[in-house]
Amino acid sequence: MLAKALERSIKWALSAWRELSLDAKVVTAFGIGNWLLLFANHTTVAATHDVPLWQLFPAGADAAFLITCGALAFTYPLRDRRARKAFTTRARMVHVVATVAAFVIVPTIASIVLRETGKPYTYIHDGALMVEEASRKLLNGMNPYVADYLDTPMFFWPMINNPALYHLTYFPFMFLVSTPFVWAFDHLGIFWDQRYLYLPAYIATLVIVPFLVQGTAPRLALTTAIALNPQLFPFVLEGRNDFFVLLFLFAGVALLMRERRTAASLAFAAAGAAKLHALIFLPFVAVYLVATRKPRTLREGLAALTPTWPAAIFLLATFLPFLVNDFGAFYDDVVRYNAGGAAWTYPISGMGFSALLLSLGVIAYRQADFPFAAIEIAVATPIAAWWLLRLWRRPTIATLLAGYALTLLAFLFFGRYFQGNYLGFIAAVFTPVPFLAVSGRRVRRSARARGSLRPGPAVTTVPAMRPTPAPPREPAPAPLPGPVPIPVALEPLAEPSPVGVGSAD
Repeated sequence: MLAKALERSIKWALSAWRELSLDAKVVTAFGIGNWLLLFANHTTVAATHDVPLWQLFPAGADAAFLITCGALAFTYPLRDRRARKAFTTRARMVHVVATVAAFVIVPTIASIVLRETGKPYTYIHDGALMVEEASRKLLNGMNPYVADYLDTPMFFWPMINNPALYHLTYFPFMFLVSTPFVWAFDHLGIFWDQRYLYLPAYIATLVIVPFLVQGTAPRLALTTAIALNPQLFPFVLEGRNDFFVLLFLFAGVALLMRERRTAASLAFAAAGAAKLHALIFLPFVAVYLVATRKPRTLREGLAALTPTWPAAIFLLATFLPFLVNDFGAFYDDVVRYNAGGAAWTYPISGMGFSALLLSLGVIAYRQADFPFAAIEIAVATPIAAWWLLRLWRRPTIATLLAGYALTLLAFLFFGRYFQGNYLGFIAAVFTPVPFLAVSGRRVRRSARARGSLRPGPAVTTVPAMRPTPAPPREPAPAPLPGPVPIPVALEPLAEPSPVGVGSAD
């Protein structure tokens, strides 16, 4: 009896799931899944250890937070199933916005408030803290890649022997864009938090994402999948910069889809000037720009790259001052620190190939040097070459994003550390690919259908026209007596022109 009841329940659930719209399925999966993870797995950095997100709120508010997130996740599919057409596009958008606000925006604001009312090194990731202090170093006339950070709040950040005290791992644009805000807030006596920049970048990314696909349901589904990416959105709370980079990447893709190549190249350059993740994207963009022009000569191929000159100038203006000032310091912070070989190398961590070697005892301790750079280049290079060749043969946005995402996965997974937000970043880049692939298949099917209905060279048969009977003539009047009339020759009636294919009008 129990087995039959369970079977009926499963059948009903599957039937109900199939009846849901695409956006309802995605909101249900990501909403309920993340709601369950809120209780333990979704954590954020606190004073001395990570805490679940609901512990950011005082007693009573924590329960309200969990109830609100759960209610928004569970009610969307119910509204989609029961209300049907009454659940309008505007209502769906409002529901998604409320869900994102509950899961991400509200706890991020709570984390900012906790930091501002406590210690400046609590409730924030050391990466965001590093960018804030790098901006202050620059304002004080120091090269952020040469200076150390022992005299900053980073010294008290809860990590023993934190190597970030001696190395700035980020590219220049990350702190250059923050410098005017840091200067203004410090002069006004207002507490600056890097999330004042990163949280708007998160929201702006979600505003841009719908422009990558067509249709209400795909747009809502794509936005939800990126906004509630379980390996990405919890890191928004603590101030990681993934969505700051994704903002420029997705903006560039949206511009590229609309043939705004110069503006798209500038957006990609801004992303690449902020983080190494995005710098790997630039060769794929270059191949796409050339392949879509189908050049027949080398000169035509170089002409296809003309829109990228402003982007190249932007990259030079961003990197060149620091490379000229002290190339050794820049290389030590950005390359050796991440790959190994620096005086204070980043410790092996995360869930990638390096963590596996550490657990197996192949690597003795976390700070040990190991040729990860050679391994990740050896693995990622053939993958990148294969996808670049495929992109050359079939230059589509879906191929562009898929090739970049898989290359980045191979490169980062075999690096010195592979963090959870790295996986989330790669998943976010790849998320539009299925939507774009489905849209592309629909377009091709539609084109084939139109081609099958196109008239061929055969002559179109036109039904024979029946002659229209002449109207009855009135009888001629009887001739009056008189002279016999002289007969007049009448012209014959012109016959109608034959109707056939190719006649005008």
